Amino acid sequence: MIDPEPTPARITLYWSAIWRAAITTVTFAVPLSLLQKWLVESDRVAGDEAVNFLLNLAIMFCGALGGYAAAKLAPTSRLQNGAAAAALGAIVIQVAGAIRHTIIGRDISSPISWIFLALLLSIFGMFGAWVFGKTNGSTT
Repeated sequence: MIDPEPTPARITLYWSAIWRAAITTVTFAVPLSLLQKWLVESDRVAGDEAVNFLLNLAIMFCGALGGYAAAKLAPTSRLQNGAAAAALGAIVIQVAGAIRHTIIGRDISSPISWIFLALLLSIFGMFGAWVFGKTNGSTT
């Protein structure tokens, strides 16, 4: 008798872990984003200077921090929860920015750019969840 193929493990998103980790992402990324925006708009830093790129990297690190938090809070599917938390944080930041732009009368950036930013931050969120797995000996 041939055994049937084992079914793949079910991926479960734990929304309580995701939204709490997304708040972590937003809490640290928004002040950095505001600092970057202020520096560039006040002409203290040019858009192509190293400080601007360093701030971008710090904002991406906030996605990794959110992924780490989601992995710590989720009992299984840690990488997926880390990615979802960072992506949710990116979407919250973009929606808040769109509301601000609407209030002050500026054009809103394309929603396609929101999706790409969420995907980029989700990669960093998965990295943060991976770091959690490596530092805590977890394989799930």
